[in-house]
Amino acid sequence: MLLDWDYMLSKLPLIIDAIPRTLLLVLESAAIGFIIGFLLSIVRSYKIPVLSQLATAYISIFRGVPLLVQMYLVYFGLPDIFAHLNESFAVTFFPTEFNKMFIALLIFSLYTAAYQAEVWYSALRAVDYNQMEAALSVGMTLPQALIRIFIPQALVSAIPNFANLFISLFKQTSLAFTIKVIDIMAVAKMEAGSTYRYLEMYVLIAIVYWILILAFEQLFVYLEKYFSNQKKHRAVSRG
Repeated sequence: MLLDWDYMLSKLPLIIDAIPRTLLLVLESAAIGFIIGFLLSIVRSYKIPVLSQLATAYISIFRGVPLLVQMYLVYFGLPDIFAHLNESFAVTFFPTEFNKMFIALLIFSLYTAAYQAEVWYSALRAVDYNQMEAALSVGMTLPQALIRIFIPQALVSAIPNFANLFISLFKQTSLAFTIKVIDIMAVAKMEAGSTYRYLEMYVLIAIVYWILILAFEQLFVYLEKYFSNQKKHRAVSRG
């Protein structure tokens, strides 16, 4: 028999134990990237001097450099930079050792923010700007108009793109094992290395990833329907 299913089932609890750590990394990175991406899109939409150019450069760099290269640059470069600063200024203020989970969270958040910024930018531009002018004319502040008018409408059109980004991020977090984060992939790699049952372990985590991603796909389908219905209800109430 090609696959030893009894062996795979015996290793399933080890993979399940690593799922919360993987989910934490994915969810936190997506949430932070969601917020940073929104702020970047606002800066670009309103063409704020200097900040707009910096936001464009940020997006270009993080979208143009392979994720694995970014991870190594931060993982190996950040401690060296801080050590150099400590030496240059004769201080010990800057840390030279970092929690590996923190490094992974940092790079995945910054990476996904660049892509989410583009989604937010397109979604906000799709909303009729006359609504913003109308909201401001009746006394709303810019943050109030964004929260009450722009963002709810933008989310409806943006959810499918956000879903694709989230699924892509979920799969890309499997690279976290390269900087020694003990996630699903790392557990599978260590177990496969100790038993030489590479095929079974990788088939097992492929199934686990597939099931998790299917669950999140269904969640995004529900969210898309929910926000679409909310938009329809608001349109009916206004009519």
